[in-house]
Amino acid sequence: MRTDNREPNSWTHYGSAMESPVFRHVVVRHVNDCPTEEWTSPTRGSVRWWELFGGDATTTNEMTVGIAEVPVGSTPPPRGHSHDATEIYVILSGVGDVVIEGTATSVREGSAVWIPEGLEHYAHNTGSEPLRLLYMFARDKFSDVTYSFPGED
Repeated sequence: MRTDNREPNSWTHYGSAMESPVFRHVVVRHVNDCPTEEWTSPTRGSVRWWELFGGDATTTNEMTVGIAEVPVGSTPPPRGHSHDATEIYVILSGVGDVVIEGTATSVREGSAVWIPEGLEHYAHNTGSEPLRLLYMFARDKFSDVTYSFPGED
């Protein structure tokens, strides 16, 4: 059911007024056009990220997608983080370990990792170039993902 006066394919609303709008348009972004976010601390480790798509940054919904980078030589955190959303990593470049619930798995360009919600995890760079990964959450906005840092409790 259409509930606005915009062009037919720009916005479609399904179901009740309680549901979020479903945007029906193409959005193209380049990582260089995204603001850099960063954690650098003894408890969280060191990681930079750029949110490509998500309701906090773009007129999109249903997915939050970005690129994260773990620098060469960074010290892994003593504990990882967890959140209330399943996350996917796709390794774009570099080599490292993804540590989930204390178990390290080696990853390299082309590796994909499914991380169910609630599992403590982090990525550690073990190589000589930045470890870059695409991350994805099935959430409208990055701010809809609630993080927990057990090392900070």
